[in-house]
This record gives sequence, C-alpha cells and structure tokens, in this order.
Amino acid sequence: MLRKNHIDWPLLWSAIKADLGIMLTMLCVGIITTAVGGGIFYVDFGDWGAMIAGGFFALMGAGLVLLAIVMTYSGTSYLYGQALLRKHGVEVDGVLTKKEADCQFHQEYDHRNEPQGEGHYQCNLLIEFDFQVDGQNHSGAFYLSKLATFDKLREGDPVPLQVLRFDPSVHKVRERRLANILKGREPQMPSLVPEGAEIGQLA
Repeated sequence: MLRKNHIDWPLLWSAIKADLGIMLTMLCVGIITTAVGGGIFYVDFGDWGAMIAGGFFALMGAGLVLLAIVMTYSGTSYLYGQALLRKHGVEVDGVLTKKEADCQFHQEYDHRNEPQGEGHYQCNLLIEFDFQVDGQNHSGAFYLSKLATFDKLREGDPVPLQVLRFDPSVHKVRERRLANILKGREPQMPSLVPEGAEIGQLA
C-alpha cells in the first residue's frame, strides 16, 4: 500500500498533464513579457518613459509567471488528491457536527450605478464532521453541491466518506450515497438558504 510520504508518480503525472497546456501558455507569455520589459528598461535606461513602460511590462510578466506557478500547484494538488482517493481511498462513516450556509447577495449595476434586475444570492453549503481511521479521531469539512441533501441533514447524522487511510486530511463526502441515505426525509424548514439562491460548486 502507498504510504503518506511516497508519491504515486503515474497519478501525479496525469494530474499535471490536465493543466499543462494552460500552465505552459501562461508561463511562456510571462517569460516573454518579462524579457521584453527588461530589455526596454535596459536599452533605454535614462529615458524615464521607457523605463516606466519596461518596468511595468517586466512586473506584469513576472506576475503571470507567479500566477502560472500558483495555479498549477493548486490545480495539480487538487486533481492528484482526487486521483489518490479513487485509487487508494477507503470508505468510512463520519458524524455530522455542523452545517452552515455561507450566502452572499450579488447585484449588478449599470454605468449610472442603477441596479439591474433583482440580484441573487450565491450560497456555499459547508458541512463539518468527525470520523475515525484506524482508531484515530479526525475532523473534516466539505462543501455540498446539492441543496436538497443539505436541507435534509441534521447534526448527528452519519456522513459517508471516502478517505485516504495514510493521509486522512484528504477526504470527500460520497454525495450520491448521502442523498440515498436521506431519501424520504423531509427537509429542514425554514431552509438556511434563501429561495432561488445559486449553489456554489466548491467540492
């Protein structure tokens, strides 16, 4: 079995390849922009206008390089974790300790600062839970994607999870299984989520 500090290289490479095209494009554009800006700054040193323009391009290019690195690391880490779960994850049941709807109201305005339409709420459905792996206690959190499931949950309910045995910090809720468990239960009233709200997809 894979251990925590070991790397499954085929899975890692597949995760890297998923975003490789975008990452390389941003990296190349960033490097070229930085080189052009640095060249302008160096060749026209003493010309304040050229120096400012060159410095701006160099900083913009460096920012793109940094953004490419950060986005690639974040995206690859997520995809690698999900691939590990599919290959090495074990199924356990947690216990719901808290649920919370984080809702923000969004309103669009025209150029005269007049509201356009009635606006809408966007909500992220967070649940927290405790679970055990090999006799050790762990806590976790997850954003649900289905309001119907969220509304039916109550504290103390079982939460079916998929967890990496060698790294329980990597886990996810088995949402389809959870929905089947709650089938037939009446939703909580009133709902914690405003009617018509858009549900975030953060999982």
